[in-house]
Amino acid sequence: MVVNDEFIRIIRRLAMPCFLFALVCHAPNAHANGWEHTSIDFDVLVKALNDSNANVRLRAAESLGYRPQSGATDALLARLEQNESIDRVRQEIYSALGKIGEPSALAKIEDCLLGETSAAVRVECANALGNIDSREAEQLALKAIHDPNIQVRLHAIKSLGSFSGSATLQALTDFARDKNDSISQVALLSLGRTRSTTGLEILRESLRQSENREQILVALRALTLLANPDAIADIQALYRKTEDEEVKRYALVAMANTRARGSESYFLEALSSEDHDSRILGLAILRNFGSRNQAGAITEHALLEGSRIFKQDGDALLLEPGSTIASLELLHEYLRTIIRLDPQAGVSLYLRAATVKSIPRTSSTALKIAQGLYQVRWQAIYGLGYTRTEQAAEILGAALKDPDARIRAVAIRSLGVLGNAGYYDSIVAMLNDQSAEVRWTAARVLGRGKVNSASEPLIRSLADPIAQVRLESALALGYLNAAAAKPRLSDLASKDPDSRVKEAALYAASLIE
Repeated sequence: MVVNDEFIRIIRRLAMPCFLFALVCHAPNAHANGWEHTSIDFDVLVKALNDSNANVRLRAAESLGYRPQSGATDALLARLEQNESIDRVRQEIYSALGKIGEPSALAKIEDCLLGETSAAVRVECANALGNIDSREAEQLALKAIHDPNIQVRLHAIKSLGSFSGSATLQALTDFARDKNDSISQVALLSLGRTRSTTGLEILRESLRQSENREQILVALRALTLLANPDAIADIQALYRKTEDEEVKRYALVAMANTRARGSESYFLEALSSEDHDSRILGLAILRNFGSRNQAGAITEHALLEGSRIFKQDGDALLLEPGSTIASLELLHEYLRTIIRLDPQAGVSLYLRAATVKSIPRTSSTALKIAQGLYQVRWQAIYGLGYTRTEQAAEILGAALKDPDARIRAVAIRSLGVLGNAGYYDSIVAMLNDQSAEVRWTAARVLGRGKVNSASEPLIRSLADPIAQVRLESALALGYLNAAAAKPRLSDLASKDPDSRVKEAALYAASLIE
């Protein structure tokens, strides 16, 4: 299953635990404390592994962990062969070996698990095993679960979640019933990560029988990872039973990840929650897992949520700033969700949300409200492009004169989607706008809309000081098959200082017959 980045962003903002990132294959961060790991020459990093300064060696090892290229594992192993004396550096080396995940590191990792005196270093070795896809790594993890240090054992149990051999599943099953809560909880999560049906009954049992809130949350996290539709009835039963909003949110995510039918009403129900975060999460789930036929009900919720925003003027909205900011955030998410599922279902909402509201920007709170109003208005104008109504065209045409360049740009885009030829002359005029974003958006729309009358203004835009404007103008002329532009495009293809513009001009010239 693939979940887009914005769903992950919302879950992060709601402080949901890291287990939810199993919903998406998420790339590791390539920056840390200002050190851009992928920007440093590989040979420099290899050399730095032998620097006399331990901190330099540590950072070099850390960076190599983000560079899974030929030679990285060999360089790290070579540093270990030199008997690196600093524990923290050895930790980082083993961590990097785990991130790279090459089986050739397993012999050294085994030596670490058997002979390393520092428990903290052994922890990294045990943790690295879960990232190495091999039978030998699984066997080493099964040995590491007997380490005398509990932290090493916990990380070995965690690593077992990457495998699904019979011995692994049996070990995780036993650990899931351990009296030590830390051990049992890590084992439950690992059972979820195996995606094996072996763990299903244990997880369902844990969910049904536990009276411990933390254990319930762990079981829900594990079921989210397991993503087995056979668990849906137990998850829904818990959702109906609990009054704890955080537990409800965990259950909603678990329901969504099973992709089982019959949960749609729960996602819609979340929109009526008194808890703000639950409503935000409900919208994120609907946006990613909802269907077109739910858009009407979501629009009704949105109109209710936005009623105060629509009725009151700017001064009144400032009287209850906290409530206003929360409502604007929700309204923005409603608009995004409706546009994703069925943009034409939101006509009534777009028309109301596109209205201009003035806020005196006299404080940081007022600025937040102004930003929220802008985001709502931007989304509404974006949505109007899909409505195919004359009223929408009038609102979008008026927005071309808005003082905010971002609104002018999105209005041009939506008029292009709307395809109302009556506004093409107005869009041509926007090629002279002060904002580069407005100019390149106008060029793009004119090209896609096959507005032949725009050829001459677009040829003039090939001299724009902004590369993106030149690029979009060049492509537009190609789409228009503007023969008069071909000499200028050929010149641009050979002389423009921006390589992207050169490529666009060359391609555009090839389109002109």
